[in-house]
Amino acid sequence: MMKPRLTIFDEPMLYTEGLSKLLAQSKIFNSIDICNSQEKLSQQLQEEAPEFLMISSNMLMLTELCKSVESITSKHKNIKIIIFGNSYDVIDIRKLFNKGIKSYLDKSSNYDEFLRSIQCLMADEVYICDNAKNKMISFISSDQSQQKLHIKDPLTKREMEILKLICDGLSSKDICEKLFISINTVETHRKRILLKLNVKNSVGVVKYALENHIID
Repeated sequence: MMKPRLTIFDEPMLYTEGLSKLLAQSKIFNSIDICNSQEKLSQQLQEEAPEFLMISSNMLMLTELCKSVESITSKHKNIKIIIFGNSYDVIDIRKLFNKGIKSYLDKSSNYDEFLRSIQCLMADEVYICDNAKNKMISFISSDQSQQKLHIKDPLTKREMEILKLICDGLSSKDICEKLFISINTVETHRKRILLKLNVKNSVGVVKYALENHIID
């Protein structure tokens, strides 16, 4: 089996070069390239996209990171993206997986966990680091975890549709473009959903959807 190629999109150079040398010793990858600018990464993806791409949250804000992941995976279906996040919350991690990443690590992840994630990806599995996994368990089990919320006024078909898009991490602007409705209409639906579910924000919406098996 041919060894995969890895590209690291991160900075500073001292850190990336050190990681590159460490990984070279593991002999997992055929080659390891370092990109420290978006221009350089775009050029490399155009010329010869690697099988594995590690992107650090040092390089892009979360919104830009999501757009970048979506763009890369739409053009390069076989690329496996590993994100090194900056302690993102559960909704943001879910959003990144929905956009196409295959592995999520954060600042608490060590080298051994990075290698575990690579092994999972090589076996065509996804990987989420222990710290983020614990966050998810805590998120699902906290507050009223043992009881489902019973709402007096059921959600309409459109509200249920919007609820699922909120759980996918879409903004009001994304939802209005996807459903071809005005942003004011989306905001009205959002307010009604929060009111009906008796929750304060999107985190409460996702929690309700998970507890009631509306989403997996």
